[in-house]
Amino acid sequence: MGYTYGGNGPSAYDCSGFTQSAFAQAGVDIPRTSGAQYSGANQYVGLDELQVGDLVFWSNNGSASGIYHVAVYVGDGKIAHARNYTEGVSVTDVDYSPWNMMGTAARY
Repeated sequence: MGYTYGGNGPSAYDCSGFTQSAFAQAGVDIPRTSGAQYSGANQYVGLDELQVGDLVFWSNNGSASGIYHVAVYVGDGKIAHARNYTEGVSVTDVDYSPWNMMGTAARY
């Protein structure tokens, strides 16, 4: 799958379009944007408590207002996310880019 800004799939996604689609396939309705996905969560957990399906975020100011990227935790220290035009949708280590990574994850 590829990446496109504002993409909702099925052939290309942006980060929050990808997570929204993944949750929809599991029967869970979540908001469209990464900031709203963080704010709308039922629970927040530390990164040391991650469970499959938790959403992990990156923010340029450390709070929900600065969130610019979201990924879904898939287990074994890995996340799936729509990264950029070059990488598309891929699986990486959860700490692939520790800069600006928020210390809490969202759980639905």
